[in-house]
Amino acid sequence: MTKKVLLTYFESGMGHITSIESIKDSLSKYPQIELIESRVMREGNNKKMIKYENFIIKNTQLTNSLRGYGNMWFALLGAFGLKFFRLLHKTTFGKATKGVLDYFKSQRPDVIVSTHYYMTYCGLEYKKIDPHVEIVTYNPDNNVHMWWDNREGAFFVNNDSAYREALKKHFDENKLFKVPYTARKRILESKDDKIYYRNKFGLPTDKFTVIIADGAYAKAKSDTVTSYLINTDRQVSVIFVAGKNKRLYDKYSEIAKRLPDNVSLTVLPFTADIHEYYCASDVFVCKGGPNAVLDCVYMHTPVLIDYYAHPIEKATVNLFVNDLGCGKAIYSPMKIKEQIEEWIDDPQLLKGYIENTYKLDKRRNGADQIASYILNC
Repeated sequence: MTKKVLLTYFESGMGHITSIESIKDSLSKYPQIELIESRVMREGNNKKMIKYENFIIKNTQLTNSLRGYGNMWFALLGAFGLKFFRLLHKTTFGKATKGVLDYFKSQRPDVIVSTHYYMTYCGLEYKKIDPHVEIVTYNPDNNVHMWWDNREGAFFVNNDSAYREALKKHFDENKLFKVPYTARKRILESKDDKIYYRNKFGLPTDKFTVIIADGAYAKAKSDTVTSYLINTDRQVSVIFVAGKNKRLYDKYSEIAKRLPDNVSLTVLPFTADIHEYYCASDVFVCKGGPNAVLDCVYMHTPVLIDYYAHPIEKATVNLFVNDLGCGKAIYSPMKIKEQIEEWIDDPQLLKGYIENTYKLDKRRNGADQIASYILNC
């Protein structure tokens, strides 16, 4: 008997989307699963649904560009609690939520899979209409913040700390699971080395290579860090990921034309296979986005985290820098430049961080365990 599984794609940064792609890759192995891949908020051209997702995207950008903005909202809404969150989405955002429920009703799935708290909330509301549906959530964050809905549904986390947090937030222990991190098929199948990818993308093979990115929107410190680093007197190859930020893409595309010979600058728009550039690099400078850091560590490139916007990203720093030792956290662009110059002068200083990236085995893929649960639930 075929099981109809609805995969909900929701943009709030790209991490929630890459996580659900990992689950999709694992589910695709089962012929008895019928997959529906849906950018839910864009279905049917419902203006309220589109407006809500755009609102979330805008606030994600603001948390990266305005210091303290994310922490303020997490603290404020955390003080009101989950019941307030539910009320808010039944009233202020009620028309968007109704649109989502109507869409679910039109698809009549057996399972709804979510990697974003709003899709989980909507799924649990829909379960009141169709009790047979199973709601399966993978939380791609390294903590469990106050907006994750703890009602009936399977809830998967990826580390011990998040598991303990979920228990404190009264998630059902019988439906709470800890699995390894998820990995997309393209990362699992990537087995080539730095020189291969440098040749593939026409990057200098003999220069220390730094990739700099701030998620999909390039709204945090990537602009400032890049401007410092390209003014070094060392031999360096810099990859600047502008993502969806056209202004910065155009700015650095022009700058790349007039740099001295010791600095090579490659400017990228949003790039689906960005993990290949991670592998090509000696270090990744980024904000504390959980999925970007994870993908880079899977490619065995150390991270240098330059910013965290809120408790989710702070948890990423705690896990990957403080606990696993896969890199450093430095928040001053000038000090970042000095640290990278030190690594350029002596790349052996990175050896310990590289070795620590092997603490995470991408072959132990949490997405496979989630897919197995969905198949049998």
